[in-house]
Amino acid sequence: MKKLAAITLTSMFLLLAAAMVVGAVDSVEIRGQVATGNFEWTAQNFAGFYYDIDDDLGTEKLTTSITEGNKLQEPSGVSYTTTVQKNDFDFDEWGFYNVIGFQANKYFAGYLNDEAVDDANEILFKESTDENSLSDEQLEAILMDNDDEMTVTSGTPLKLEEGYELAIKSIDIDGNKVYLELSKDGAVVDSKVISPSKDNPTMSDKTYYYKKDVGDSKDLVVIAAHFKNAFRGSDSNLATVDGIWQISDVPTEVKVDTEYEKMRIASVSADTITMDNKDNTVTLSKNKDIDLMGDVKIITSDQDVVDDANPQRYYIAKEITAPGTYEVRGQVATGNFEWTAKNFAGFYYDIDDDLGTEKLTTTITEGNKLQEPSGVAYTTTVQKNDFDFDEWGFYNVIGFQANKYFAGYLNDEAVDDANEILFKESTDENSLSDEQLEAILMDNDDEMTVTSGTPLKLEEGYELAIKSIDIDGNKVYLELSKDGAVVDSKVISPSKDNPTMSDKTYYYKKDVGDSKDLVVIAAHFKNAFRGSDSNLATVDGIWQISDVPTEVKVDTEYDKMRIASVSADTITMDNKDNTVTLSKNKDIDLMGDVKIKTSDQDVVDDANPQRYYIYKEVTIEGAAAPVAEAAPVVEAAPAAEAAPVAEAPAAEAAPVVEENKTEEAPAAEAPAAEHAAEPAKEENKTETGAKEQPGFESILAITGLLAVAFLVLGRRE
Repeated sequence: MKKLAAITLTSMFLLLAAAMVVGAVDSVEIRGQVATGNFEWTAQNFAGFYYDIDDDLGTEKLTTSITEGNKLQEPSGVSYTTTVQKNDFDFDEWGFYNVIGFQANKYFAGYLNDEAVDDANEILFKESTDENSLSDEQLEAILMDNDDEMTVTSGTPLKLEEGYELAIKSIDIDGNKVYLELSKDGAVVDSKVISPSKDNPTMSDKTYYYKKDVGDSKDLVVIAAHFKNAFRGSDSNLATVDGIWQISDVPTEVKVDTEYEKMRIASVSADTITMDNKDNTVTLSKNKDIDLMGDVKIITSDQDVVDDANPQRYYIAKEITAPGTYEVRGQVATGNFEWTAKNFAGFYYDIDDDLGTEKLTTTITEGNKLQEPSGVAYTTTVQKNDFDFDEWGFYNVIGFQANKYFAGYLNDEAVDDANEILFKESTDENSLSDEQLEAILMDNDDEMTVTSGTPLKLEEGYELAIKSIDIDGNKVYLELSKDGAVVDSKVISPSKDNPTMSDKTYYYKKDVGDSKDLVVIAAHFKNAFRGSDSNLATVDGIWQISDVPTEVKVDTEYDKMRIASVSADTITMDNKDNTVTLSKNKDIDLMGDVKIKTSDQDVVDDANPQRYYIYKEVTIEGAAAPVAEAAPVVEAAPAAEAAPVAEAPAAEAAPVVEENKTEEAPAAEAPAAEHAAEPAKEENKTETGAKEQPGFESILAITGLLAVAFLVLGRRE
């Protein structure tokens, strides 16, 4: 009876959880250089900190001092400092302002009165009463700063950030005076007349500005737009804007003793902020993800051994979740340089096992040339790695062009041969020997329940479905489909007495490029159960590699680079036939996802050599996740008609009960290593409209199911 109650209640909670699922947002982690002891990160070796390559701006610095083996003792085990720097507006006639990096983001610290700029042009400084925000112990995020030309018409307002819009309401008959209105969230907050097309207009004539109190700063200009000209037409009024500036009207407080997670503001001056970890000792134990301050975290490795010979590895990181395209850059260089997985966050690196061998070296000649064939050299080597479901043994992993790839299955003496299913069942187990690689799509050991109505969703259109389970619950008939077409079927026996690895592992192999019978999908089944209404099984290991190979044959070209040599464990590349010139303001596709960016600096000479770095571009998708639908209401049946609930064996996982026969069961998705999990989606065939949010129907459904369970339990007793 207790088992029955446990099964029923577990089923209720599973259904409740399914009703509350929401979509996860993809994210990118930008990591700093990997450390093993005391360390210092700056904008040069941590791509998360603010840095402007054109003007070489960025002063953030974070230092860790370890004591007692693994402690960052308060108050100074972690120290952080950042200082303002003079920067020009993109529309440079306005002059200069102070910029500052703070907690890995770019902020405005104050407007400047500079002797080199005509006072009449310094509109933003002149019109602000409290022009130095940092003196008021606050900062404002910089939202817009550009000098791109754009046309604004009377019917197309200029869209700004934080809900602001700047609209042309009218232009006088001579085209000289432009009447502008600024609104926020649809409400007008300001209006002005400017005269950009009059004879000899001043900066004041051509600049619209909006100022307001922001925190403790009075009359601070938060929006400015420079109008190049204006024109009144018969059908439409229009103007050309060639300068936009906007800072947030919500300040970020930097008063002394303000706390941000483990850190607090220790001191603030007119140009510098310092922080420490007063009252917050940080322990760098294994497998930690520690919120340090703002968007900055500390990540520690889950390494097998931590001792004097193998000290704890850790790094700081910034996690970004907002949709958009971001640069993950390497350390900034000015001459010959070498990037590895330690100082370029784009290269593949596994902190737990210290894996990652990619290395890219640049050699400059003739001042700014990476001459072919060896001005750029790249090498990467395979490394032994264990599957997340470690009973399967090991495989060779390799970073290639800043992505993680599979290079071959391994036969390891430390692993029972009977368990090395993926190696044993593959005819050509070493992909790199066939001059190809496969992207690793899934590798995890999370437990998940799969039912006969909920196929296991894999990548590249594959699904693994339970078709039937025999009456003893021993044999499970599985079908694998791709894009809806069945491609394989097998019977496994995970719940038989003393099952072997072969009994519990489903695998699918196929020819991939030049590799014959390569296992591309494997799933380990912990157990299986046949119920009266539903068959289910627990999967606790999933592996999938792409069935589309990435070619690494000698002389294969990737942008400026080509494969120079391939062995059973190493790939080298060079820039044969492609000399790369590091001139100003270049964005060069180097190889695959790796690019070179050069600065647009004002002076390039021996004292100020050309700055450049390699980077990887990462895009976070902005599509909204589907909303889970509410579960249908289930009415409790009379006690005499209640169907008996099947009891699962004690060792088995509790089944997910399917209550509504008219519904299609939701597809259970396996969590992928590099993809956010998608929510399960239920579709009720009897409903005419989808609900936008799970509501009281879910609660009623759970209540009804609990009532059924109560009646059944009462009748059994």
